[in-house]
Amino acid sequence: MGQRIPKDDAKRMCENWTGSKQPGNSKSPGKAIRSAGFEDTYETWFSVDELEKYLKYVKDNIKDNPGIRIYFGNYGKNVGPANNCCTIFLAPTRGASEEGVDAIENVNDYDTDPYNSGTGRIPPAPYDPNA
Repeated sequence: MGQRIPKDDAKRMCENWTGSKQPGNSKSPGKAIRSAGFEDTYETWFSVDELEKYLKYVKDNIKDNPGIRIYFGNYGKNVGPANNCCTIFLAPTRGASEEGVDAIENVNDYDTDPYNSGTGRIPPAPYDPNA
């Protein structure tokens, strides 16, 4: 089950992704993206209102313990300003009991549309609660 985490944990996870606090040749997804010549974002923003609307859509269409799985993706080529940029999308899931939910018990519900309309900043702003 998901849970709230301390802000410093979130900051550390963001730094681990971007490689901003790692020595020169350390490997991180963010450094790999930059060394391949891409300027990319590592954050996506959704309004609470749009997320609530999407969650309502999922709840209205899936009765068997609806959930959300978050996937990392890439827009690919020839899509305008988002050429080769990374993104996330939300995929609805169903199944598993409410108690002790295990990712293995949840299956993607391919009858319900996924969601991807967030916006990201380029260059992205790091997560830093002390800034």
